[in-house]
Amino acid sequence: MKRNYMSIIFIVFIIGLLIGILIKDYNKQVSLYVNKDKFIKNEIKSTQKSIKVMGKEKEKIEKEIEILKSKNQNSKVANQVNTLKEILGYIDVKGSGLLIIIDAINDEMGNIANSIDYNKILLNIVNEIKVNGGEYVSINNQRLNQYSEISLAGNHININSTPIAQPYNINVIGDVDKLTDYINKKNTYLDSIGNNYQLRVETKIEKNITIEKLNIINKLENIEGE
Repeated sequence: MKRNYMSIIFIVFIIGLLIGILIKDYNKQVSLYVNKDKFIKNEIKSTQKSIKVMGKEKEKIEKEIEILKSKNQNSKVANQVNTLKEILGYIDVKGSGLLIIIDAINDEMGNIANSIDYNKILLNIVNEIKVNGGEYVSINNQRLNQYSEISLAGNHININSTPIAQPYNINVIGDVDKLTDYINKKNTYLDSIGNNYQLRVETKIEKNITIEKLNIINKLENIEGE
């Protein structure tokens, strides 16, 4: 009887030990899963914070890009306005180009204005220069644009309603290479002037030329400031 009792106690002890081990292992597993769950949740929160930060940075960069685009657009508009002002003669221009002088061969020829106007010599020179690299032109300090008129008024030439007298000094700013090729060519219009009308024609390539702005109000409106 005593032996059976001891056997029962031993069996109960073993069973209890096994149950304890199982419970301890279960608690470890539960703890492990809980820790993993916390870790995953923390990672998710951290990722969400990073996404928010990146989103804010993205918005900031996009705003900066829009500002840069706006500034660039304004710069383009400003450049276009300045270019238009240059073309119309609203601002001074400086650069390299060509100097041309048209005058009588001698004093005995007297006033050459009638011959110059009748044969459209200044107008033809300007048109030919424009084709051969000239961008900005003035005659006796009178800036030319698309509204300028070259005409005879009495015994003198008028440009921009301002009288000018011989010699006629033509300043040209533009593509120096093209202008150089133009004056080096033979049988150009400039050569024909000297041969056909007995006029003195001088040309010179110049590095520093200043063509001043127009002193009159042009017909174009809505150009802001000078």
